[in-house]
Amino acid sequence: MKNSFYLVIPAQQNIPERTRLFEEKALQHWIDELPIANPGLSTRLLFDLLKEFNSLVMNPQFRLDALELLRASVLSTEDYLRFRLTKEGFPKSEDEQKIFNVLVEIEKEFTLGYWIAVKELTHRDIGWFQGKHVALSIQRAISGLSHLVITHFIMSVPVPDWVWIDIHSLHRLSVKIKKVSSKVPKNLSELGRTLSVGDCYRQILLLSLAQPEGLMQREVLQVFNFIEPLSSMLILENKPVQSQALQCIVLTDEDQGPRFIPNANVSADSSALYINFTKFYRALEQKEKLINKDLARFSSLVQAKNTTSLLSTELLEYLTCRWIGVELQGSALFSDRLDRYICIGLEATHQLLLSDDKGTDEGLEFLVESTSEKALSCHFNKTGLISIGSLISFRKRDISVNKRSLGVINKVISSKANGKMTFEIQMLAGQVFPVTYVISASKDSPQKALIYGVKTQEVDKSYIIMESFNLKEGDVIRMTLNQESFPIILRDRKNIGLGYWQFECRRLEEQVTPKERKKGYDFI
Repeated sequence: MKNSFYLVIPAQQNIPERTRLFEEKALQHWIDELPIANPGLSTRLLFDLLKEFNSLVMNPQFRLDALELLRASVLSTEDYLRFRLTKEGFPKSEDEQKIFNVLVEIEKEFTLGYWIAVKELTHRDIGWFQGKHVALSIQRAISGLSHLVITHFIMSVPVPDWVWIDIHSLHRLSVKIKKVSSKVPKNLSELGRTLSVGDCYRQILLLSLAQPEGLMQREVLQVFNFIEPLSSMLILENKPVQSQALQCIVLTDEDQGPRFIPNANVSADSSALYINFTKFYRALEQKEKLINKDLARFSSLVQAKNTTSLLSTELLEYLTCRWIGVELQGSALFSDRLDRYICIGLEATHQLLLSDDKGTDEGLEFLVESTSEKALSCHFNKTGLISIGSLISFRKRDISVNKRSLGVINKVISSKANGKMTFEIQMLAGQVFPVTYVISASKDSPQKALIYGVKTQEVDKSYIIMESFNLKEGDVIRMTLNQESFPIILRDRKNIGLGYWQFECRRLEEQVTPKERKKGYDFI
């Protein structure tokens, strides 16, 4: 690997008095003095230090020691900035865009430090002692580039040019010098946990295959951590895997992640790697070891830190589909390519369903354009409006405001160039109706909900969508539809969207208490 396309090494300066700042004792003192109570200042100081560090001439081992000492502070800053980016949905505010830019620059500078070490350690024959440092520097460089990819996935923006080809090149270098399986500590604070160069490489490949544009922001890092112990079960081969219906190919000479292709499209390519999922698929079959049944995927936009590596059932189902080659796609709803009016959330949808055609004056709807038969795009005038799992109702421009279809956003792509949000929708119902409900024997005010029906050849079913997470299967509530009130029983509870729960509902017959007959003549 002669040069990096993305990690460009700046001009190196030989300034011994500045280099002494990065000696262990001096650098540790600098780290201890960081004003962590002031994240803005701390982040700026760390970024400036990394910029200067990468411009100085120093011994490769000295450089690696300093980077490892700085690693905890960089990762802590990275976690904080990512938290700031995932507090709200899309579109992002101007401040969030600035945070994103700073985070990318810090990740790039930190990774560049390891790349400089790789470059210096591999420009000549590698001895046994140097080999340990080469494995560490390559693993950290791939890990750093992976973090850059994750940050762009979180923001639903394209990965920068040349990042993927640098990741492939570093892995190819580790294979060439026989360091791909060398284990190195994950962090200085976790000396018992090790990751090889190959582990890091397979981990980011798997995350890319999960199609992160269909993951909520907080799920991107959650899935990446979930993958870590499973990535060793992937096998990279130089020829197609005969037992797989679809081939998963990595074109290591191209600037892109892995992708699935039919066997018929496989052609000879010496730079191609093929992913063998045999052992990995067997591990996914043991679902009881991978899921937490108490978790719900769309329970909230921001979730408390998960102390386990387990996933919700819905999220594991999503990942399994992606990892067997099923493409994530929204419903083909816009083949006419006409514009639509959309509104976001149950409350706004309920209000519009009860209104007349003047409902658009209340600012509840957004005019969006269809960019394909599956995708809509819009320049929203507010921030934090949509996310994966957002409930969306929509109509054509010439249709009455209270005649609406209902769906859930399942794919989001953001354009840094013009700020336009593009998204796809998973259809729930072609027509939806407003209802209210109260919990039986409750004196609380009626709650808003939506109801729709599904007709099949065998049976007709009705489904109710509500925001209450307290209701469970088997509960009975009293629903009001078109001024008629009656009890229903709830079945088949599903978390279909961000804070939204769907139940199959069945009407219950009410026992009518017979009126007491009067004695005597009723006309007197």
